[in-house]
Amino acid sequence: MVKKVSIWLTLEPLIYSKEPKHLAEISKKLKKPHASVRRHLAVFENLGLVEKERKGRQTFYKLRETPLLTDYLTVVEKERLIEKCKKDFILKDIVEYFHKTCHNDVLIFGSAVESVGKANDVDVLIVGKFKREKLKSLEDKLNLKFHVINVRSLDEVGETLKKEIMNKHLIVQGSERLIKWLIS
Repeated sequence: MVKKVSIWLTLEPLIYSKEPKHLAEISKKLKKPHASVRRHLAVFENLGLVEKERKGRQTFYKLRETPLLTDYLTVVEKERLIEKCKKDFILKDIVEYFHKTCHNDVLIFGSAVESVGKANDVDVLIVGKFKREKLKSLEDKLNLKFHVINVRSLDEVGETLKKEIMNKHLIVQGSERLIKWLIS
């Protein structure tokens, strides 16, 4: 069986960073060889999505502001969510639950992004009207606690929480709106 390899996740270390990243830093975060990462970044450079800067012998990369940036980042976020769900079946159950029962913008953040099973609780940001009681059946089924932050608008989220979310998150629903908020 041939394994399908996607290069979209190569952009992940650059997404919410204002500063250019060194090739070695990107490779380390992705746990991939420099040569592979450089080749993937060259594809995105040709698409006009990534800028390359040379400082002496070092090469730095950053995302370019383009009209299609949100569209590309949506692909990256969705691919990351799918990859995490393939490895963490509890996370997959949570994501499927929100897809079935909730029409709000939803993201999971904090330690549950790495491993739901090892997290003390699951931090969830939900934008719009939401009844907390809806999660009771899922909490009972999975034997988990949810820490829900429910806001009417993303403007209500403070800068400290926004930075925490930027560091570790998975967008479940409302990718375009949430990405625009995160990169603003």
